[in-house]
Amino acid sequence: MIVFPVKTNKENSSVSPLFGKAKYFAFYDGEKTTIEANPYNKGSMIIDWFLSKGVDKIVIKEMGIKPFNKLKNTNIKVLYAGDDKVTTNDVVENFENNNLKLISEEELLTIVKNHKGAKAH
Repeated sequence: MIVFPVKTNKENSSVSPLFGKAKYFAFYDGEKTTIEANPYNKGSMIIDWFLSKGVDKIVIKEMGIKPFNKLKNTNIKVLYAGDDKVTTNDVVENFENNNLKLISEEELLTIVKNHKGAKAH
């Protein structure tokens, strides 16, 4: 199952650049997409929630250091949604067509650093 942060709970919502503070997450099990409200406000607690739901892939635009550190100790793979505006349907289609890039730990660290810099402005 894959999961990714979305801006609203509406059908075909835009993917949120936020991760830990995203209001909603879309779960795709290979057949259908469901959207659930984020029950937490911290990325590290969200990872436990994902693990309990059987998530094995996360699709992100940005991520902070705490969820990144928590992810390092799991089998969850991190895929990149891209910089452009991306919708739920785009992510599902790109996932189905193997067009989402698997992010290496080094690349993810760069995203984390950029995320930290963006927050400071």
